[in-house]
Amino acid sequence: MRLSLLLICLLILPTYAFPASITIGSALNRPPYIIEDAESGLEIDIIKAAFKEMGQSVNFKFYSRKRQVLYFNKDRLDAVMTMNPANGVDGYWSNDYVDYTNVAISLAAQHLEIKSIADLKNYSIAAFENARLLLGAEFNAVAQQTIYREVDTQLSQNRMLYLGRINTVIADRYIFTQLNRFVEPNIDTQQALSYHFIFPPTSYRMVFHNSVARDTFNQGLAKIKANGIYQTLVVKYLGSA
Repeated sequence: MRLSLLLICLLILPTYAFPASITIGSALNRPPYIIEDAESGLEIDIIKAAFKEMGQSVNFKFYSRKRQVLYFNKDRLDAVMTMNPANGVDGYWSNDYVDYTNVAISLAAQHLEIKSIADLKNYSIAAFENARLLLGAEFNAVAQQTIYREVDTQLSQNRMLYLGRINTVIADRYIFTQLNRFVEPNIDTQQALSYHFIFPPTSYRMVFHNSVARDTFNQGLAKIKANGIYQTLVVKYLGSA
């Protein structure tokens, strides 16, 4: 009798069925990681390739970070990319799938002395959104000791730095360089820059509503790392191994 009841329970338990395509919330244009118009870039292509290995299609919706989290919490997205547990979102977290190289950037002509995070307290800072959460306690403390702001559109960092409105920018160096193409023609982007490598790489994950979808991504990610696809994409978009 007990065995029969157990079998009945197993038969009526709900099972997770993949949708025809998993919908993923992405940030807005952030080359070379996210190229919105072409729906490509290092991150986009890594995610596509990982799911393709598992026979699963995906589609991307591009929003600000606030809207990504809002729509994820309202179940309008199956997953959100470029996330870190420090963002405070509940869900099933994937393995790390991409690293950003965040640096402090200044105009070389200013000759700023920035050899550590602590040195930043001497200068005004424009950082990417949620930098205080993602770059650690020391940076968070420094941000409270100087003129500091975070921007949700990273292109504004380029404008502010080249126009001399801010001393330092905190950004991924590849993103900053590629966004120069979109700065207004009357801004001199040929000014020499100093890159201050004071932060360790920042690793990002995806967060899912369902553990099955998360596990599928992790398995596909492991496969593309083993078969060389992952490294090929890194070289394609970042130009180095």
